[in-house]
Amino acid sequence: MQRAVSSHASTPPKGLVVGITKWAAVAVTSLLGLANIGLVASSHLSLKILGPVLAVAAVIAVVGLLTARSWGTQSVIAVGAGNLVAAFAGALAGVSGWPVGMVLSGLAIVLAAVSSPGGRRAVMS
Repeated sequence: MQRAVSSHASTPPKGLVVGITKWAAVAVTSLLGLANIGLVASSHLSLKILGPVLAVAAVIAVVGLLTARSWGTQSVIAVGAGNLVAAFAGALAGVSGWPVGMVLSGLAIVLAAVSSPGGRRAVMS
């Protein structure tokens, strides 16, 4: 059973919603990359190495999403998942900043999943 299309002024067109969530995913993933660059100043050697790697992965994911590559959405989700794991490890190790990483990672994953046409169908069903 399908619902009738609403002509309400508050209901945005479907293409607009996808565009907004895609740009939100780009913004959040870019923030993740910037936050990861800051890990270079960390005292932990593993964070000095992991930070720039995750930052480069975030840049690649953002470019893939912006250029509508087939791997763009999956790469943003993968970068978000990698950052989520790193934030969880940071929480266990007592590294400051892990709550921000956890929130941004979760947002990147959700926004990328919702912005993809296949993900939107899965969420709407």
